[in-house]
Amino acid sequence: TFGALGDSYFEYLLKVWIQGGKQETVYRQMYDEAMDGLINKLVKYSNPSGLAYSADMDRGSIQHKMDHLVCFVPGMLALGAHHAPPGHPNVERDMRVAKQMAYTCYQMYARMKTGLAPEFVQFTSRDLEAGRSAVFNIGRPETVESLFVLWYYTQDPRWREMGWNIFTAFETYAATGSGAPPPADAAARARRPPPHR
Repeated sequence: TFGALGDSYFEYLLKVWIQGGKQETVYRQMYDEAMDGLINKLVKYSNPSGLAYSADMDRGSIQHKMDHLVCFVPGMLALGAHHAPPGHPNVERDMRVAKQMAYTCYQMYARMKTGLAPEFVQFTSRDLEAGRSAVFNIGRPETVESLFVLWYYTQDPRWREMGWNIFTAFETYAATGSGAPPPADAAARARRPPPHR
């Protein structure tokens, strides 16, 4: 799985290699092998919309579910493609899958009535639906982090717009009096387009 109990390992293979000045090539090699395994064995496409997701594998059996935690993967793939060694053969593949999976992660939000993603989704004949034991959102950052990374490397405004939609769903349905009071005009802010700079 690239979800709970496995996610950080894969992310840190790449980040340790980058933070170490790209000198310890063993970490990049381990990362590349893991991405080959992800894309060749776990990445599946939903029916009928063709949403890309990372399934879980349990003793060789594929489980068609994806944790929200997996939504760090698009950002990781984009980061890995951007920092790939010269001539690396999988840059285009990894960016393509990053964009496909980021869109799926956004759909985990957009297809829910509140616009807030569940803890995990299952892929069925209707594309995706909230896992029966996961109909809650605990404010995880993985999706918006990946959307930001994709915007940063591509400058495509659609990633910012998706992030804005998620932000406004949180403002509308999840703001509480804890920390800071919710804005009185949350519904009006939700209809406002994202700021452009």
